[in-house]
Amino acid sequence: MTDDNDLQAIAADYASCFDFDFGDSGIVLTLSEEAPPELLSMIKDVLGDETQDSLVKVYESLNTISEADDIFSCEVDEKVCPLSIFCHIVRWLEKTNAR
Repeated sequence: MTDDNDLQAIAADYASCFDFDFGDSGIVLTLSEEAPPELLSMIKDVLGDETQDSLVKVYESLNTISEADDIFSCEVDEKVCPLSIFCHIVRWLEKTNAR
């Protein structure tokens, strides 16, 4: 099992791979060109696609994980990302980054 601090560091690294594009139609969240392939794999594994909605859910989850005092009792904004998806992302990070 991966330590909470390790998960937080990984989540922070992944969250830094998102870019915000401010255009006439509003803010669009995108993955930077430097994003590791594992991040794209996680998005597809957990959510099935790379839609704007999926990117927002992943970004919100990664930031929540990176800032949490306790990952398993942190407050998740379910208006942005349902708890079930948040839990899938945490489990994916644990599984793929286990020592």
